[in-house]
Amino acid sequence: MSIDLSKVEADIVHRFVMSVTIPILHELGDAAALLATGTLFKIAGRSFIITARHVFDEVSDLTLLAYPENPLKGSLHTFGDMAIYKPKEEHIDVAVIELLDPATLRRLHAGWQFLELKNVGIPSKSLDDGSVFVGGYPQSLTDLKDGWTTGAFLTAYTQRIPDTPSGALEPVCEDLDMFFDYGHLAHTLTGEPITTPVLKGVSGGSIWEMVEPTSTVWSPDQNVRVIGVQSSFRHSDFIRAKNWWAVAAVLEEVDEGLAAEVHAKLNQRDRVF
Repeated sequence: MSIDLSKVEADIVHRFVMSVTIPILHELGDAAALLATGTLFKIAGRSFIITARHVFDEVSDLTLLAYPENPLKGSLHTFGDMAIYKPKEEHIDVAVIELLDPATLRRLHAGWQFLELKNVGIPSKSLDDGSVFVGGYPQSLTDLKDGWTTGAFLTAYTQRIPDTPSGALEPVCEDLDMFFDYGHLAHTLTGEPITTPVLKGVSGGSIWEMVEPTSTVWSPDQNVRVIGVQSSFRHSDFIRAKNWWAVAAVLEEVDEGLAAEVHAKLNQRDRVF
């Protein structure tokens, strides 16, 4: 099933996805380096950023993690009080940041949007529907100019790979891992052909799937859903991602009630792996 969007609809979806996809930066003196990509979520009244686990492995000072008031624009702020939850198993390459600082939450609610569990799902059974895309902030498209960090938000269509690629590092968990094509060329949501950039910096970004709207009133949050968290890539070959059962596994170590809500959402359809 391929879902065709008009130019206007594609632009609206792009802006919607960008509004919930936040760059995670690390302050370095007067500058800031792009570390990863995350997605803002509100679950059971609590505020989270879902991202990749491995991006924190080499961060010596977590208090220097920062975000812009708007998508890579405006002044930078550190996250303040927060908790970072990582799974005990390293192969579950997902981390959850719980945002606890009131000032941070006010800024994020003013400049960004938060998704809810209604925006999450498991991938469709069809592998060749051409309706999947990755979103995030590649380091290669980010620059520092006059003290400001600027960058471009990438959306690129991809397609699920049915088998594990030969270059995938072990361990591969069939219940959690998904692989997607990432060649030299791709198309953005709005149809422009692009030469695909190196995806360093996109780690932790969401994998999205286009779906048929459930309402007669068209809206972008009903046209796309999050199906995974990008964890690694091999350029001109594949993107690797963890599905949202991995997020549930992390939340189980935080709060069983949170994990139960994610399980209930994902179990609305049979697991297909």
